[in-house]
This record gives sequence, C-alpha cells and structure tokens, in this order.
Amino acid sequence: MTVTNTKPDDIIARIGDFNRTQATGLNVLIFLAVREQTTVTYQYEEIGYDDIPQQIVNLCDRLDDDDLLDLAGRITLALIAEENSAALDEENAQSLAAQAIGAQSQLNSLSDY
Repeated sequence: MTVTNTKPDDIIARIGDFNRTQATGLNVLIFLAVREQTTVTYQYEEIGYDDIPQQIVNLCDRLDDDDLLDLAGRITLALIAEENSAALDEENAQSLAAQAIGAQSQLNSLSDY
C-alpha cells in the first residue's frame, strides 16, 4: 500500500453526496481490505461495487490502515447520525400529528359555555 499525503478528510470531502448504500459499501471494502491485508482496490475488484467511483477507491489506497479505519469510523458515524436524524424527524412528525389530531378531537360542547 502506498502512503501519501492523502488524509481521511480529503476523501470525506469527496463522498459527501454518497447515498447510504454507497457509504455502507465503501465501509465494507475498507474493513475487508484491513482485515485481509489487501488494498481497497483489490476488494473493489473482487466484490464489484460499481456504484462507488474508482477515484474514491484509489484515494483510499493512499491511506495507511489507521487512516483507513479512521475514515470508516467517520463514515459509520455519519450513517448513524443520518439514521438518528431520520428517526427524530419521524418521531417529531408523529408527535405533531398526534397533537393536531388530539386537538381536533377535543371539541367543546355547548354546556362548556
């Protein structure tokens, strides 16, 4: 593996538009490369995640194992944050919907006046 001045931040900046599937796939490639002591390119060719740009894979191969794991950790945290944000949005939407429905179902009767 060739180590250069490439940093995890350089790759994070380039994968900002990755969808959940691409980000998860890149993590799989990274973890397999570290575990099998191969390159991310080797895993990419072996598995064939064509939705991940070759340029990103090449950049990953410029990182040492510690930086690769750092990158994978950051991707994982972003995926978790995205999932938590989506869950909070859904929970808030359900709460607001329940409040709106609850407010409508509490009609005043004439005897309340």
